[in-house]
Amino acid sequence: MSSFITKTKVGKTASVLIGLATVFSLAGVVAISSPATAQAQTVAELQAQIASLMAMINQLNSQLSSLEGGATTTTTAGAVCGYTFATNLSKGDTGTDVKNLQIVLNSDPDTKVAESGAGSPGNETEYFGSLTKQAVIKFQNKYASEVLAPIGLSAGTGYVGSMTRSKLNALYGTCPTTTTTTTTGGTTTGGTTTGGTTTTVSEGLTVSAATQPAATLAVGSAARVPFTKITLTAGGSDVTVNSVTVERTGLASDSVFSGIVLLDEDGTQLGIAKTLNSIHQATIGSSFTIPAGTSKTMTIAANMASKSTLSSYAGEVPYLSVVAINTSTEVSGALPITGAGHTINSTLTIGTASFARGPLDPAANPSKAVGTTGYTFAQVRATAGSAEKVRLQSIRWNQSGSVSSSDIANIKVYVGDTAYDTTVSSDNKYYSASFGDGIVIDKGMFKDIAIKGDIVSGSGRTIDFDIYKTTDVYLTGETYGYGITPTIGGNTDTNSSTDDSEFNTSGTPWYDGSQVTVSGGSMTISKAISVASQNITVNVADQPLGAVKVEVKGEPISVQSIKFDISTTTGSWTGLLTNVILVDGSGSIVAGPIDTTGAGTSVTFTDTVTFPIGENVYTVKGKLPTTVSNNGTYQLKTNPATYWTSVTGQTTGNTLHLPDCSHCR
Repeated sequence: MSSFITKTKVGKTASVLIGLATVFSLAGVVAISSPATAQAQTVAELQAQIASLMAMINQLNSQLSSLEGGATTTTTAGAVCGYTFATNLSKGDTGTDVKNLQIVLNSDPDTKVAESGAGSPGNETEYFGSLTKQAVIKFQNKYASEVLAPIGLSAGTGYVGSMTRSKLNALYGTCPTTTTTTTTGGTTTGGTTTGGTTTTVSEGLTVSAATQPAATLAVGSAARVPFTKITLTAGGSDVTVNSVTVERTGLASDSVFSGIVLLDEDGTQLGIAKTLNSIHQATIGSSFTIPAGTSKTMTIAANMASKSTLSSYAGEVPYLSVVAINTSTEVSGALPITGAGHTINSTLTIGTASFARGPLDPAANPSKAVGTTGYTFAQVRATAGSAEKVRLQSIRWNQSGSVSSSDIANIKVYVGDTAYDTTVSSDNKYYSASFGDGIVIDKGMFKDIAIKGDIVSGSGRTIDFDIYKTTDVYLTGETYGYGITPTIGGNTDTNSSTDDSEFNTSGTPWYDGSQVTVSGGSMTISKAISVASQNITVNVADQPLGAVKVEVKGEPISVQSIKFDISTTTGSWTGLLTNVILVDGSGSIVAGPIDTTGAGTSVTFTDTVTFPIGENVYTVKGKLPTTVSNNGTYQLKTNPATYWTSVTGQTTGNTLHLPDCSHCR
């Protein structure tokens, strides 16, 4: 049994010392919530409000200018703007797209649907009838060189296809930017400001075409083939872009693509690869922010289908056009933006890289305690084929377990013995590592790629690092320069089990890593050396009798009762301890006060004490009777295995059994 020894000196004083230790386990839970939706106003209602607000803003700014002497704000807005037509339309169709089409057509006298009645300005409907078809034909004929000629037509058809939608979106898909012009330091006379410095700042987001990739061959299984580049420029405020909508155009099939991706300036893939929908579109990328006054050039790239698939489409030339920038701010610039058209090729053989489970992968579903450091959660081995050397550019791991990002720390990707920092996605699920100029894997050689880190909390939760898709590994060939889609070279999943460190031939995740269960942490109790033996005074409250250091990891732990044995060298008991309390490091009472009874040889706190995660010192204090002999000593003893009862993890509810500490005497 651990002992706490105290000594007393002349003047009716006593001193005390405490020491003990133990260990326990913990666990935890996780919750998921779902988003809510709200009904938006109609476009017509919003446009009316915008016009009213713009007029009010200009009037107020004019008044502000005369009051402040030189600050002028000018706002411009088109009659119809900010709507993207994403669906083909024809006679007989109904819905919001049709009504907005009529609003757009009515904004131009040359393409007006009707002069009065249904379909006329202010009386637009959701039905695509004969009048709407005739108005569309007028629109197509007006812009024949852009809408009809490229597809070999000489007269409008009334069918709103991709070319017509592109022109509609170019004209009405974006709103003019708001510009703020401020003059400072001038002199105002009669409402007119002269002199000073004038600064003009455009608000919102501007989209423009960047230098486009050169047209080339799009070959089987090539990854991240660049098609279109756009430059996004933020105005006077930071702009958050949520995603980008692209559309496959040109004379080609959607089947030539296995996925479309958005790449940042440094080549980092934002979000996951998306396939094209029934209208040949995909919304790609995850949210990113463009700081005020700066620009980002983004690349729309494609992962190509296999050589065998492309053989049916050889010679086709697909394009990927940007048709919408999805953000809450105003967007200016002409859309769509179309980049290079690449010719489908099914004969060229590019390099390969096959993947198998790495030798240090757990290949099991172990339990690991809170406090485990440098643990290898998963490892894969990449082997280059014989066609060309392969350069490993980046990898992205998907943490599909139930722990939060704060439960794990120091997450790094290792290639061999070299560690690389990771960046975490906004949803805290993807951990990406880029390898600078890349790591070359010679023909027939391999590199082992692991993800390691520390477990700092999350008892009862799980950690599971997978590679969600093949496109989350970015490799390029050294000879031809194409991106390479990795293949399975071993450890194929044959029994449809999960979390088995095996590769799936279909579905996700591609590499299904082992799952680690966080088994809990530990409670360590020891003598608090920060509270030394000392002289104490009789008949005075809150005298320190001893202290313990309690370190808790994993989850808070509650203890229903704590007992201390008390012995003394002052001779027979002539008085009992009173007002005995247990206080934490801040001086707050966590148990007691109580008085010793009977012979006074022990004290038991029956208050349930919850010990928080972390390291804390707890001190036993009390009041000594006036009859205690001089120069005596007090000794407190406890054994957590028997004296600390009903020990319970507050996250998991598990009952914990503390070890016998009689050897800690």
